[in-house]
Amino acid sequence: MTMQSISNQSQLFTLEEFLAYDDGSDQRYELVDGELIARQAETQGNLQIAKYLLFEWAKYLPLQLIALGTELEVTGKRSSCRIR
Repeated sequence: MTMQSISNQSQLFTLEEFLAYDDGSDQRYELVDGELIARQAETQGNLQIAKYLLFEWAKYLPLQLIALGTELEVTGKRSSCRIR
């Protein structure tokens, strides 16, 4: 699976800029070390993980807080941020 960087070497995005970014297409992006990376289509494995997380969240959170478009931000030295 190949990911393609679309950022210039001189243009790095902050998390806030990434969350506000819209290129007008349906393309999904990932923020890795400040660079926008074009994402491939979801795999069946990724969809299974997303469903698992949804059911786990439903055990602890009111369903009103779990909505279409809900985002999870993960921070850390080696983490990356994804958006739909």
